[in-house]
Amino acid sequence: MAEKSRNDGNHSQNAAVLLKVAQTMAKTDVAAFPRNYELFYEALSGNNPRLTRDFVALGAHPAQNQLEQIGVKHHLPGFAAIEAETIRAETARAISTISHSLKDSIAKKDAFAAMLRTFIGRLEKDPVAGMSDFADDAARLRDAVAVFEREERTFAAAMNEAVTQLGGIDSDIEAMRKASTRDPVTGLPNRIAFSARLGALYEDDKAIGPAALALVTVEGLRDMGARHGAATVEKALKKLAPEFRKSVKKNDFVARIGADEFAFVFHDVSAENAEAIAQRISASVEGVQVSLPNRAFTTQTLSLSTGIAMAFTASGGTDLFTQAELALRAVRGSGKPGTLVFSAAIGGRTKKTYSPHAA
Repeated sequence: MAEKSRNDGNHSQNAAVLLKVAQTMAKTDVAAFPRNYELFYEALSGNNPRLTRDFVALGAHPAQNQLEQIGVKHHLPGFAAIEAETIRAETARAISTISHSLKDSIAKKDAFAAMLRTFIGRLEKDPVAGMSDFADDAARLRDAVAVFEREERTFAAAMNEAVTQLGGIDSDIEAMRKASTRDPVTGLPNRIAFSARLGALYEDDKAIGPAALALVTVEGLRDMGARHGAATVEKALKKLAPEFRKSVKKNDFVARIGADEFAFVFHDVSAENAEAIAQRISASVEGVQVSLPNRAFTTQTLSLSTGIAMAFTASGGTDLFTQAELALRAVRGSGKPGTLVFSAAIGGRTKKTYSPHAA
């Protein structure tokens, strides 16, 4: 009953956010683009407080280009095409600048070379030419050299500027690539990165090595947000992220896959090892103190519910995810945080009431 009540509460909360998104978009006369729905949902759900602050600063009637600037700034997947187009245009401008500079420089070099050839030709044809004629030609050549040197310096500066611009574009592309697979609050990999890692555990529907998937719900985080606001949740998440990172081996993996949900992949472990690691992570989290707003001497702690599944018991990534989620559901259904490894008995108890979904 306790677990059902929590699920009902989560569904009600999500439904309320979706209703608020629809109402807010209608009130602000924003176009019903899918990317706008994504932006409004992120802003109103409170999952990304920094995005929410930027969104609120736009006022009651934001323009589409303002929304797109925020979507690009926070690297929302729905705005990736706009971000890519911006990078493409900047790249085209930088390359065009280099091309024009090269053409201009080559033309000036050709003109200077022609002047030199003319001067040399006159010397060869008339080695006893008058000194005044020679002096005039030499002066013109000297002036041409001075102009050429200035032009070369200008060209070098233009090239350096273009190279710097291209370097910035390269950084933007790398930032976009990282952002598409990173959670903006914790800096951990996101659900997209997790899905790729999950698929990599199998080859031809067979596990490529001993591994475990642990799905984790941070108990108390949603309630903390409801009571104290999104900024407190962000503070808590930023405290949890380093605890998660330092609790796993170098070749292991941790990702944030939901508002209060995380996923761990442990390599080269048995079920007992995976359970022990999960319990150690839980103990670490329970030691984290989150200060509450306007309460100088009051802190709150959080706890973890963890469901574990072993790669060799599943037929693929989707099956492994389902097994771990079944184990997590069983833990949460008990009414208190804990850790549980999936077994056939768990699957048998829950399959009639559970509708699995893929990672």
